[in-house]
Amino acid sequence: MSEDSIEESKGLECSIYQNYTASEVFIQGLAGIVNQQDIASIVIAQKKMLQRFEKTNEMLANCNSLSMTRYEKSLKDFKNHTKLVTDMRKDLDSIFKRIKVIKSKMVIRYPEAVKASGYDPEKMDKEEDDEYDVVIRKMKAIKSTVPESFQQSGDLHLPIQ
Repeated sequence: MSEDSIEESKGLECSIYQNYTASEVFIQGLAGIVNQQDIASIVIAQKKMLQRFEKTNEMLANCNSLSMTRYEKSLKDFKNHTKLVTDMRKDLDSIFKRIKVIKSKMVIRYPEAVKASGYDPEKMDKEEDDEYDVVIRKMKAIKSTVPESFQQSGDLHLPIQ
């Protein structure tokens, strides 16, 4: 090849790429090197993955909405049950107070009959309504021995025994 033909091909080559930026020229050069079938298979694989991700995302969104619905229902049921248990506790406390009043009236009005029945009012007054009353009384006794400033600081964490 002569120098004239080499210069002509360089000039022709330069004129072809004059309208393109450097990055576009680089991409065009890579396009000639890379196999088009490989690129097509990569694009197809990416489309399949995109479809899978979209389907998975939709399934997760459905699961999330279903979970939210069930959570709201469970929360509503839990609040109702909590209120019911609280009301039952108040009712039971009221009943036990009434029973205590009735027993004290019976002791005053009919002392002989109460003694004959085997009921000991002094023993019954010491008896607790439930095991939590014992724990509460112990906690109050412990707190009464702790200085007031220490109690107010919030550093008082007493174990329940």
